[in-house]
Amino acid sequence: MAVRCRGFAAGLLALLAVGCVEDGSVIGPPPVDVPFDPQATANSIFSLRFAADNAIVAQVRTIAEVLGLSDPPANRVAHSRARATDDRLNLLRVLEPRSLERAVANIAAARASSRIPLFPINYLGKEFVFDPNIDAYVEHGDRGPENGVRFELYVVDLSSGLPALPLRPFGFVDLMDESDAVSTRLRVRAFDTSAGGALPVADYVVDGAFATGGNGVSVSLLSEGFVEDRNGRFDFELDELLESDDGARITRVTSDHRVVSAEGTEVRLLVDGDLSFDGSHADLLFRMDIDGSAGLTLVDLGVLNGSQDGKIRHGGRVEALVGGTVSTPTFADVAGRGFTNAELAALDEILIGIDDVLVFVGEAYVPLADLFAF
Repeated sequence: MAVRCRGFAAGLLALLAVGCVEDGSVIGPPPVDVPFDPQATANSIFSLRFAADNAIVAQVRTIAEVLGLSDPPANRVAHSRARATDDRLNLLRVLEPRSLERAVANIAAARASSRIPLFPINYLGKEFVFDPNIDAYVEHGDRGPENGVRFELYVVDLSSGLPALPLRPFGFVDLMDESDAVSTRLRVRAFDTSAGGALPVADYVVDGAFATGGNGVSVSLLSEGFVEDRNGRFDFELDELLESDDGARITRVTSDHRVVSAEGTEVRLLVDGDLSFDGSHADLLFRMDIDGSAGLTLVDLGVLNGSQDGKIRHGGRVEALVGGTVSTPTFADVAGRGFTNAELAALDEILIGIDDVLVFVGEAYVPLADLFAF
């Protein structure tokens, strides 16, 4: 096998800097073989736990609720996040894809034919502040954006989703209608004014579009941007496609979600599969890439009606086999040395990382869904 070294005449330092070429490819240092550490991997994605509780996203949801643009009881049920009862199947079912498809389709069709605004027309350009006496936002002035509305932002009580008392305002959020005849597009921009300026703390869009076919309705949901609060910043790109099959009475889900935490951990979650219209059946594949634990960890997981079967890889090696159910997973160590209780708990946390991404995706889509009042 021929090996050609470039830069030999320039000396050993140049040779090391430039490297060698074997059959036309550059030879670099051998990849570092980092042993799999479930606890380090779990810790690297723990910050995603805070993404779903982001105060900006929570408050946008509250704004839609107190304005009567969504039904509060349904909203509270849909966004309950009790770990004991909400697993990744429930998190997907909570999107109520069948209802969402029809809601997006109806709104988009109405917009295409008559240019109905996303917000009630009498709200456009208005600014609102929260009145704790009636737990509602009230009109305060005309400083809102021309194509949307402005709301004062407050420190939120995450247990209720409402501004905490006493009220502690720290900025404002503009919700803007950037829709066209093809898609319904909401833009969310939030600013922190507590230090005297206007520091951007959120800027993202949520876009819904639909198409009809012979078998049903197809809905595309897109969201991208960033949100930031005391828990950190999260940059994200979310892409959800829901395709209903009226004959089979199922909705096909195809998702590609990417979330990057302030610590630099990047998690990409791919979801592909079917949900029945009544929520009784789910046949789904999950693939999660985690890059932030001194190596790349891959989770490949198939779930059929709650029973799961999959693998956890690290650095290209299969490290653990996953079985059991979504709520009670089991893990087998392929190396045969056995996992400690702490490592088993960490492996469970890695799977919960899938749930965390799904929770954040649901929360990011909530403003648009609430405005559709589905």
